Amino acid sequence: MQIRLRALSTGLHAGGICVLHQDHQHRFDLAENLPPSWPRRNVLGLREADALPEAIAADFAAAHDRCRREASAQTIAFELGEGPRRRHFEIRILPDEAGVTAIVTDTTEDRARDLAVASLLREVSHRSKNLLAIVQSVAMQTAHHSIGTQDFLDKFRGRLHALSSTQDLVTESNWRGTYLQSLIASQLARVGPSVLSNVRVTGENPLLGPNASLHIGLAIHELGANAALHGALGDGDPGRVQIDARVANLPGGPADLIIEWQETGTAVTTRQPHFGTLVLERIVPLSVGGTADLSIEPGGVRYQLVVPPDQFEV
Repeated sequence: MQIRLRALSTGLHAGGICVLHQDHQHRFDLAENLPPSWPRRNVLGLREADALPEAIAADFAAAHDRCRREASAQTIAFELGEGPRRRHFEIRILPDEAGVTAIVTDTTEDRARDLAVASLLREVSHRSKNLLAIVQSVAMQTAHHSIGTQDFLDKFRGRLHALSSTQDLVTESNWRGTYLQSLIASQLARVGPSVLSNVRVTGENPLLGPNASLHIGLAIHELGANAALHGALGDGDPGRVQIDARVANLPGGPADLIIEWQETGTAVTTRQPHFGTLVLERIVPLSVGGTADLSIEPGGVRYQLVVPPDQFEV
């Protein structure tokens, strides 16, 4: 019997479980493994009002009475301690011939985990809605600027894959965002396996927030796809692309991130308005709260995007 009792006590301590027993007069006659935050370390012979804070004692006593009256288990929850030492408990009260047995469980970690999961689900829902709104906008604008079903499917599929690729990077970082150079490599690798050898990336490698990652990723996709079809990354004798990122410390103002795409070594083409230019000149800068400039220069396309400091970390 002693061995069993010691084993039971060891198990209770290891599991962080407290067992209490009260007689019919509400006196505690057993208290095993009281939580460290319990107001009194010795409760034997005491009633609830003498062992616990007033509000908790009242709930405990009422649950005791219901348990015996209805011959059914009762559960109450309460908190003890202040500030960082505050703990959450659940008590399950069970009837027996001599009174009631109360099993006290510290639920602090479980509660914190539940709150974290709930917060995560809200964040997932919020980001999913944002992503769906982006996809819907891309679909509508792509359809508006397409000349047929197949043209729409080809362009929309490429843009959808660009968003999906960026979303994978964002998810892998626990929604912190993506590093600019990883984003560039991911998007341009989709243009063609040999493209990156003609691209030079210099400057800062900031961590872009999730929103900036999705939209800047879409901008890089548009620039890369256009360069592969009409510009410096096309077949034959391709030119080169220089991508530079720098943080500009403006006097009296915040430090903006300036991302610049510069093509060289390709023939100058006439600029025609299409969805790609809409993305680069309006959608992306508006979505990140910045500004953009797109121009055709001798040698190829030049694009500059200014990103405000709330969208990135260096």
